Amino acid sequence: MLHLFSLASCEKNFRTSKTSIHKSKEKVSADGAEEKLLQKEDEAKIVTRVDMADAKYVVGDHRNGDAKIELDANKKQFSGLTKEELMKYAEDPFWVRLRWFMFVLFWALWLCMLAGAIAIIVRAPKCAPPTPRTWYEKGPLVDMSSVEDYSEVEAALPLLEKTQVSGIFAFACKDTYEVLDDPSCINKFKEFVAKAKKFGVKVIVDLTANFVSKTHKWFQMSENRSSEYSDYFVWVKGHEYDPENSSTQPKPPNQWVSTLDKPAWSWSEKRQEYYLHMYGEDQPDLNFTNVDVVRKFDSVIKLWMEAGASGIRLQKARELHANNSLADERPGGAPGADHTQRGFWRNRHSADAPDLDRLLAHWALRVTSEDGDTVFTLAEAGPRAELFVLERNTSALRPPSAAPLDVSDAPAALEQLRKRLTRWPALQLITEDGADEELAMFSMLLPATPVLTLKQLGYNNTLPSEALLHAVALRADASVQHGQRALAAAPARNSSAAVLVCARWKRGHTGYVSLYNGGAEDARANLTAVHSLPAALAVLVGPRHNGTRHINEGLVNSDDVFVPARSAVILSYVPNNAAED
Repeated sequence: MLHLFSLASCEKNFRTSKTSIHKSKEKVSADGAEEKLLQKEDEAKIVTRVDMADAKYVVGDHRNGDAKIELDANKKQFSGLTKEELMKYAEDPFWVRLRWFMFVLFWALWLCMLAGAIAIIVRAPKCAPPTPRTWYEKGPLVDMSSVEDYSEVEAALPLLEKTQVSGIFAFACKDTYEVLDDPSCINKFKEFVAKAKKFGVKVIVDLTANFVSKTHKWFQMSENRSSEYSDYFVWVKGHEYDPENSSTQPKPPNQWVSTLDKPAWSWSEKRQEYYLHMYGEDQPDLNFTNVDVVRKFDSVIKLWMEAGASGIRLQKARELHANNSLADERPGGAPGADHTQRGFWRNRHSADAPDLDRLLAHWALRVTSEDGDTVFTLAEAGPRAELFVLERNTSALRPPSAAPLDVSDAPAALEQLRKRLTRWPALQLITEDGADEELAMFSMLLPATPVLTLKQLGYNNTLPSEALLHAVALRADASVQHGQRALAAAPARNSSAAVLVCARWKRGHTGYVSLYNGGAEDARANLTAVHSLPAALAVLVGPRHNGTRHINEGLVNSDDVFVPARSAVILSYVPNNAAED
């Protein structure tokens, strides 16, 4: 009985103990004893410096959250050499040699890179310098083609040398083609050229290829229908007969008018055909559609170039017959002219033939010299537009030539200059009174080759003027040869007139401006609107007072520059920043 009681008592105690343990667990959970110390987000922020692969965990009483981590104490970690250990190797021969090798290698590589950088800088392509101006572009040139006596030209050679004249246009022969049969003219020219070269003056000969005399053997043979010369000239049969004319002579093939305001066709009784002459009746035009005729003039060019000429200028070249078209001209020319005058017609067929450009290019290739650059150009007379101004292929012309330009009226002259100063032409300036030293001075700053006369150089005096020599010297300046330009007709403060202005400047160089007053009254020019000019200008060649002129006489304001009537003034300046950019 006692035994049963004890068993029942033990079972009761066991249940009581189990209940207590359960309550104990609930109590522990309730007061957070078994909660984690950190949330998962915070655990991710913990960074350990211990390799966790070497860690050993020992779990203790889990109720208090205790844990023990044991690391492998036997594992060694490299912490580098100590100072004492490093000093043992400092004097080791191997490391000494290695240090010196690396030291030398470093500086060798540095020097190689330096040399390479210098080589790149030196050999890198630079901005190409501007093409040097040729002798005929630098100028000036003097037109002496009207002087037939070479001895008179020889007398002027010292003056040409003092004024730094590059070349002259000289007379050749009365008949261009006579040199093919008679060398006397060529021989005189050779003697003259030899003297001119001693003074540094080159000679350009004037030739007229258009025609020969009516008494020339070529025309005589052609008129007789000789097979070799039959087509040397422009022969045309008349198409109709004039009922009012009882003769058997037909009408001319068209109504072309010559440059002399006379019919351009004349009848040959011997050949019973009309021949063309754009100039005198006794000067029949050669037919340059005939290859043999072209070759004849090729031979003429060759003779003159071999004789020492530095170039050829063709006279009357725009009337060269290089086209088989004989179409009628249309009216529409100069107002006030009648049908018997050349100015009445447009002259689209009797001048500037379509094949003229090709013919000029052909001859330009034959104008060569061992001495260097040569001139091949035309003599333009006006009033029609020059060939190079028209939309024609005139690249063979070196330089292109402009007709003499009247600058008496500044606004009108400005318009004409702007049309012509696009290709550095040979240009002669004139006024109603002719050409004088003042115009020569002004033209020295133009982007063109100045063409002068002996009178403008002071031929009647023993020495050229100091002012002109100053102006000519500016042709060698970089601002004039390669600089920018500004042309203007500047208003005068004291009148309604205008002064012609040409300013030249180049970055890093002195700028220059020339003024010309073509009016009859003195002018005080306002230049403030001219591009590149600052407020103050230095007078390089001053105005002429009572026949005298001052050089380098001081500063003037750009809004009040005194220019006497029919006079020129040249000033220098430092281009403003806007012009430099």
